[in-house]
Amino acid sequence: MESLQMALNVVVPMFLMLALGCLLRRIGMFDQHTLDKMNDVCFKVFMAPLLYYNIYTARTPIGESGRMLLFAVVSELLLFTGLWIITVVIEKENPRRAALLQGLFRTNAVLFCTAIGTSILGEGNIGPISLLVSVVVPLYNVLTVIELEIFRGGKIKPGKIALGVLKNPYIVAAILGYLTVALRIQLPVPVVTSLRDITRCSTPVALMVLGGLFNFGAVRGNLRNIIVGVAGRLVIVPAIMLPITIWMGFRGVELVGLMGMFVAPTAVASFNMAHAMDADYDLAGHLVVFGTMFSVVTIFFWVFGLGYLGFI
Repeated sequence: MESLQMALNVVVPMFLMLALGCLLRRIGMFDQHTLDKMNDVCFKVFMAPLLYYNIYTARTPIGESGRMLLFAVVSELLLFTGLWIITVVIEKENPRRAALLQGLFRTNAVLFCTAIGTSILGEGNIGPISLLVSVVVPLYNVLTVIELEIFRGGKIKPGKIALGVLKNPYIVAAILGYLTVALRIQLPVPVVTSLRDITRCSTPVALMVLGGLFNFGAVRGNLRNIIVGVAGRLVIVPAIMLPITIWMGFRGVELVGLMGMFVAPTAVASFNMAHAMDADYDLAGHLVVFGTMFSVVTIFFWVFGLGYLGFI
């Protein structure tokens, strides 16, 4: 019963916020322009400060989470390589290969690691998860640019990739958070309170915007790849990686963070990247929409299963 309650505590708030966003779009309170602006504000004004706030309040040195961070990086690199091979085998068109591969490996870790971690561990207890997010997000960005550039026949430009990573709001927030902790800087109480209040808006607003962005059009031509991408992202990858994570001895906040990384659906940004770099952006959009929709169900079962077995 306890594991069931924990699973419900994770997915019910997520489902309600997604449903509310979808409803507001249907009744005309949200339009595409509003959602695009809100999405930009949410991830630059809300989610980036959330990352900084969690690192600042946790005061967790990077060294204490070094093993988790190393495991995350190695796991994602191995997954990326394996999924690339599989994608090339099952799909013949490069634009679709690019979108499918991105949909399989690039997760919405910023939002879902934070939401799952906060639901299970409570606010203020997810510092190591914020460290994890600050490492995997730039890794996703670099790998995404590389694979999209290769599949469209372009030339990889390391300098441009590095500059793009350094300009990412999450990376800026993480670096500032690390520096604040390393230099033992104490922010004034009113500043910390303001940061806390801003960060409390982040997850609900991000989920509402994501729900509002749902678009179910033009599915038929991409149905096979949608099934492969969604099932691979939400079921097959977690089924492989979670037992390895547990076998490696990760527990507590580290296991919750790694679980969030592996069970999260495809990142919303993958649609924008696919559109900008000549990939199949219709397929990329479908993987975001259907992955997010079905993730409410799959995350429930992953959380319930790990809780029932006593791992979280």
